[in-house]
Amino acid sequence: MKLITRMMALLSFLVMVQYANAASNSIYVDQIGDGSTVNITQTGNSNAVGSANSKATFNGNNNTVTVEQIGNSNIANLNVQGAGNTISSQVTGNGNSVEIGCGAGGGSCSASTITNTITGDGNSVTQNSDGTTTSTVTIDSNNNTVNINNTSTAAAGAKSAVDISGGGGNSVAITQDGAAGTNGHDASVTIVGATNTVDVKQGGSVDSKVVSTINGSGNTLNIKSNHN
Repeated sequence: MKLITRMMALLSFLVMVQYANAASNSIYVDQIGDGSTVNITQTGNSNAVGSANSKATFNGNNNTVTVEQIGNSNIANLNVQGAGNTISSQVTGNGNSVEIGCGAGGGSCSASTITNTITGDGNSVTQNSDGTTTSTVTIDSNNNTVNINNTSTAAAGAKSAVDISGGGGNSVAITQDGAAGTNGHDASVTIVGATNTVDVKQGGSVDSKVVSTINGSGNTLNIKSNHN
């Protein structure tokens, strides 16, 4: 009887520990290799994946990384190095805040695709990349704030598209620099409603493309192209 009681107590303890770990939701990854597929899903409570001091790191080529966070505090800090990678962050509700470095800090991020999709609440997307990166940010809506910094010296240039709907705080800043070879850089911003503010700066040795559509509210649009 005592043995059964102890086993039940131990089982209850393990269940509580598992629940506590699920509630804290922190995941730190350090992966090296090519052609990998990584899927991370966090549902509810504090969430994370990486932190400012311990980013989730993926080093290699042709990898696919998908992070999905559903509800509560969110936060995903990713550091990706390598060519031909596909990075996707999907966030639904609450604290939000996604920071992705791709080839930043002296690495490479050529021919890579970064997609951020956020549905609701705090928002804030920061992306720093070095290479021919294609970036897409879609937010529906609440406090918003998007900062994208791309540097590319390849012929294809860097491409960024931001789409914010449903109102919210807004504020989009895109800086795309580097010679960009023969095709130049490409930036597109679409905002439907609320306080707005769009700043786009693009350098390069050839003409770059900027398309901005703002439908309603505070507005303020600053565009500076070929600023080198």
